Amino acid sequence: MGLSETSHAQGGKPSGLLGRLVGPFMNMGHRAVYRWALENAQIAPDAIILDVGCGGGQAIKHLVARAPDGQAYGIDHSPEMVRLARRVNWPAIRAGRVEIVEDSVSTLSFPDEMFDIITAFETIQFWPALADDLVEVRRVLKSDGRLIVANRYPPADSSWSEFLQLKSAEAYREALQMAGFTQIETDTDSRPGWILVTARVA
Repeated sequence: MGLSETSHAQGGKPSGLLGRLVGPFMNMGHRAVYRWALENAQIAPDAIILDVGCGGGQAIKHLVARAPDGQAYGIDHSPEMVRLARRVNWPAIRAGRVEIVEDSVSTLSFPDEMFDIITAFETIQFWPALADDLVEVRRVLKSDGRLIVANRYPPADSSWSEFLQLKSAEAYREALQMAGFTQIETDTDSRPGWILVTARVA
């Protein structure tokens, strides 16, 4: 496996010693991305939020601070990342405001229409069955709930683009429409090399 394939695999599911080293770097490296994605997001003080593919959990720490009367949940399919995210968010977990579990986006262990907001920062390219997974995400969003996605958006001829499931803003819109989302908006200009996508449940 080449360096780029190894990097992609560890990004998708950090594991082993290398995975334990990757987590803290992910927390640092993704900070600017989730802050950019959320800077104009309207988040109610009592919002119930889910971060899909929470990684090292730093985004959850930011989200729960934005919703001081709400609650934040995180899921990841990497046991190493779940452990790290729990350590990062331990005070909020102890206070009953954060819960982090090992789970899959394909079979979310939450009831229908539970969340006001679902976020996915640099994770959607790793979802195993994208079309079905988007339907599963929609299932657990409340009526008029929002999905916020931030992901790499390199030039089409970039070597990194080969790892992306969705390679254009139009591909995002089509996938979300097929899954039943509406009010789909994309931004590829305000942070070059990244895409921000927001969508609502009808």
